[in-house]
Amino acid sequence: MPGYFISDVGDMMRTYLSPVSEEEKDFSKIIIRKEYYEAIVDGYMSEMQDELTAFEKKYFFYAGKFSIYMQALRFLTDYLNDDKYYGSSYPGQNLIRASNQIALLQKYMEAELN
Repeated sequence: MPGYFISDVGDMMRTYLSPVSEEEKDFSKIIIRKEYYEAIVDGYMSEMQDELTAFEKKYFFYAGKFSIYMQALRFLTDYLNDDKYYGSSYPGQNLIRASNQIALLQKYMEAELN
C-alpha cells in the first residue's frame, strides 16, 4: 500500500541509522551511521526521484527528524497513559524507548550540521 513520503523515508531513517534498537538503554551506543543514510538516499532516489516533488526532495532529511520526534512522543504518551498502546515488558520501558528516540534525534540533528 502506498504511504506518504515523509512517513516512509522517516521511518527508514528512524529504524536503520542507529546500530541499536529503540530498546537500547545505553544511549552512548546510539550513533548515526552515515553510510546507511547515504544508502537510504541513494536507494530511495534511484527508484523515486521522478515521483518526488521538489518540496519532498528538499525535505528528505527533515523526514527523519519528523518520524524520530513523533515516535518519541508516542512512546512518552504511552508511558504517561499506563502503557495501553504499545504495552511494556517491564516498568518504564516506554520511557526508555522515548528517551532512546530523543537521543537518536539529537544525534541525527548533529549529523545534519556535519
